[in-house]
Amino acid sequence: MESRRMSALGSLALMLLFSTPVLADGGGLESLKGVKAPLPKDLGKYVVDRDVAKALGKAFFWDEQTGGDGQVGCASCHWSAGADTRSTNQVNPHGNGLFQSTTGAGQALSAAQFPISSDDVVGSQGVVSHHFSGLSGAAVDLGELTPDSTFGVERRVTGRNTPSVVNAAFNDVQFHDGRAARIFNGVNPAGLGDPDARVWMVRKDGTLGQVKVRLEPASLASQAVGPPNNAVEMSFDGRTWPELGRKLLGLQPLAQQDVSRADSLLAPYVDTTGGGSTSKGLVVTYADLIRAAFHPNFWNSDQLVDGNTLMEQNFTLFWGLSILLYESTLISNDSPFDRGTLTASQQLGMEVFKDSDCLQCHRDPEFTNASLLNGGDGHAFNFIGVRPASEDPGKAGTVGEIKTPTLRNVELNGPYMHNGGLATLRQVVEFYNRGGDFPNDELDPLGLSEGEKTALVDFLLSLTDDRVRWSRPPFDHPQLHIPHGPTLEATGPAGSSAPLSTFLTLSPFSP
Repeated sequence: MESRRMSALGSLALMLLFSTPVLADGGGLESLKGVKAPLPKDLGKYVVDRDVAKALGKAFFWDEQTGGDGQVGCASCHWSAGADTRSTNQVNPHGNGLFQSTTGAGQALSAAQFPISSDDVVGSQGVVSHHFSGLSGAAVDLGELTPDSTFGVERRVTGRNTPSVVNAAFNDVQFHDGRAARIFNGVNPAGLGDPDARVWMVRKDGTLGQVKVRLEPASLASQAVGPPNNAVEMSFDGRTWPELGRKLLGLQPLAQQDVSRADSLLAPYVDTTGGGSTSKGLVVTYADLIRAAFHPNFWNSDQLVDGNTLMEQNFTLFWGLSILLYESTLISNDSPFDRGTLTASQQLGMEVFKDSDCLQCHRDPEFTNASLLNGGDGHAFNFIGVRPASEDPGKAGTVGEIKTPTLRNVELNGPYMHNGGLATLRQVVEFYNRGGDFPNDELDPLGLSEGEKTALVDFLLSLTDDRVRWSRPPFDHPQLHIPHGPTLEATGPAGSSAPLSTFLTLSPFSP
């Protein structure tokens, strides 16, 4: 360690003789420029217009009406540089059910609570516990309020920190434990783990029959079909995919949200007749977009399946593949690191990064070994002593191994680790410097000097793409009302018992 430090400090002394930025020199770390997101083979069997499918996926991803309470979309947990930086009602007390970092459900975290030393998890708030009883014809489903034993009538909180969707197109598998499979089966996240998964298709004789879908690499699609009907994240308990399809097919896309007339994907579908730079919702229906984007064999039939139209029955297929195509556009490859414009301190930090064996888990253009491009193995999953393995079994439910995240845009994605227990990048560096907080076989104490710690943080800042920071295309988006606070009352819009909440408002991109 001492020789490594002297070498790095010597390099810094030489670099400080120059006032111009220093170019990155590779060595296991390369620019992402020119690297394309891998897409599934045989995608053309299902998608006939990829541009329309991308726009459809963006509308699905940002639409608040998806939630059982009409207030939660996928983006509600991925609104801040692809992740979630809310501070109120974001704590899950985990196994013991006792809040230790806040005074209870619905309460706010402050910087003083970090690093979190208890088994509390900083996750993402979803919906208040309800039992689904039917569709209302509006954004809010019919449901019976069923107060949660832990969260009461506050929004329930997930048991893991939200990973970013930016650059997730390169991940071999999705979720912290990898349970969203590389192979998309058209129905759920399990891939080949569900041999009975099938979608419906119009046969040559006009009748309907079931067929298997086996698309890879398509873990983004596998992941996308998990949360929408999850009773913690987005749905009233018991809602099915055909019911969600029927709901959204009957609503104006993004009806509650302003959309920029200059939106990079949605502009062709925004009302341009009025004044101003935005319009409420889209002027096409979800059915219109599905018909334009997908092969008619998967939606064009008058026959019903279990009382559902073919389009409703296959809604998971349309949802998963369109969101996959949308998220494949969210590639951040224009950071200072990619441009080769590192400062002297960032160059030193890169040398510290390399010398400290960070490359074992965070290498190549994606800055993660969990990437499809390097085979998704070799430190793709690790137990590094964030918490005892018994608190989160991780991959395959066994030894606490968690998928290695990308470090790109990490500046914007706090809090950190799969439990959200660290608030700042300096806290992350200190964690690695001491070799983790619990016994593990992955980390040795680094023994970094204060200057090296500062330089390492500076290097991590060089991985931020300002297009992500400022929501510039392709990271622009519709308006979003983000739940952020305790329940105001236990009853909501007519025909439902959905609670109302306080909200943050994320404005639509407007050039």
